[in-house]
Amino acid sequence: MGFSLIASAAILAVTLFMAVEIITGSLLPTLDGINTSYGNLKNRFTDQIQTDINITTVSRSTGGLNYDYNITVQNTGSVTLNTEQFAVLVNGVEYPASCSCTHLYPENIAYFSVTNIAGEGAIRIKIISDNGIADYYTYNP
Repeated sequence: MGFSLIASAAILAVTLFMAVEIITGSLLPTLDGINTSYGNLKNRFTDQIQTDINITTVSRSTGGLNYDYNITVQNTGSVTLNTEQFAVLVNGVEYPASCSCTHLYPENIAYFSVTNIAGEGAIRIKIISDNGIADYYTYNP
């Protein structure tokens, strides 16, 4: 009876040790990943709070039957923005835009050009920055 008690205790101890090893081996990297993602979320949230853009002017030129729009955007926040990731919407439709620079530094101006836009009358322009902050502008010719 003594040997079976010692053997069963050893089997339970080895099983418990293996269970703890498996749990900690998978749980610790998961907790580390969660901690890293919360840090990234905090950094993104801080960048969004410190980001502000302003469409200062919009001009239109005729390109055949359609129009070309030149949009001036100023970075009034304190975060450097990547203009290659900006989205330009005209009346709710995203159009490809070219920009005068690749980065929009704080208190600087970037010039966006959107070409071959059909339509007459007032248009609504929306510029969305790389971290989701946007500004609207209504152009009445």
